[in-house]
Amino acid sequence: MTDAVVTALREIANRDLYQRNAFHVTALPTNADRRTTRRRQQHVIAVLEAGADLETTGSRDPDELRIAFDRLLGDPRRRMVDEVFGEWGRPNGDCGCDVPVHQAHDEAVYAHASAIELLLERPSTSSHPATLGMWQRASERWTTALADPQFWQHLRNRVLTLDDWQLAASAVDQIRSEVPATLTGPLIDLATTGDYPARVVIMLREWAVGGASVQGWVLDALRPQYERAEDATVALLRRLQQGYHQVDPVIAELERSVLPVYRRLQVLLPSEQHQRTLALRDDVARVYQNSAVGIANEGSVQDTRITHLFDQAEGYAGTADMRALIAENRAGVAQLVSIDRFRPQHAAQPESSLGTGCIVGIVVAIAIVTYIVIGLLS
Repeated sequence: MTDAVVTALREIANRDLYQRNAFHVTALPTNADRRTTRRRQQHVIAVLEAGADLETTGSRDPDELRIAFDRLLGDPRRRMVDEVFGEWGRPNGDCGCDVPVHQAHDEAVYAHASAIELLLERPSTSSHPATLGMWQRASERWTTALADPQFWQHLRNRVLTLDDWQLAASAVDQIRSEVPATLTGPLIDLATTGDYPARVVIMLREWAVGGASVQGWVLDALRPQYERAEDATVALLRRLQQGYHQVDPVIAELERSVLPVYRRLQVLLPSEQHQRTLALRDDVARVYQNSAVGIANEGSVQDTRITHLFDQAEGYAGTADMRALIAENRAGVAQLVSIDRFRPQHAAQPESSLGTGCIVGIVVAIAIVTYIVIGLLS
């Protein structure tokens, strides 16, 4: 069972790491005792009930304030986690720290919070150097702070000061183990759900806090997206087996639900380096290709959609085998088109059929395409 400290650290590992911090929301110092916290809570509740404006808190949202006070007055393990990412301020003698210890911590917090805010802004050429510089600075500041033994001694002293049976000394070791992943969390959150993953990739290269573990954290975070995209492509290929009338809705669904995920994966875990992305890339190409062959085999070889679908398939194909298969299918359909042009115009043929007639070449071409379709969909 995961301890409450680790659970809390993982819950806050996102772009709101500092914005939702309980001490930031309530504007309380991280060394505030329960009595001070309770008084602030009562004051805030009274002000909100009176309909007056709050000027002494970092947030004016009643729900956000309620959650923050619950964290501070509830489980001390969760409060301890918020202390790590709150402002420590100048030492007052309770924790036994020297001024530089708190200063180094707060500089890291400010730099990291500012870096996240910059990355949330719409990208522009002028903002890129500033954003990159801020992320480099945040990485350096947190690396320096975490390397100082007094940083961890401060947390041990805080455990003793809080003096709660739920908060054991081992909480500090859990924080030490988990905090690099928590600090990397905002980048991973923005990489997996943000609008500009390409920017995040650049910042991840400058983020030294997680070290070699960062790549593994990115993989773990993207695993659900892989699974959704893979399941979706399998379902779309099965739908194509129902007939060429499914092509338009299948392509629409592919471009709506699969391609955005694939493009994000291609940016973060490119197919040139990651086999799973490469496999998904070929699956996307297969959907386009099977759609083209389906139309040619069951509908009309003159259908203008076929060329576009083959072009898309070739564009997405990632392996030599897939490219060869697409070329083979395209050549087969081209042969059908050539034969269809010489078909007698007076012959009564349904538009959706390639026809058989008495020309042996047509029969052979249809057999080729049918064989290809069966092989692809089996």
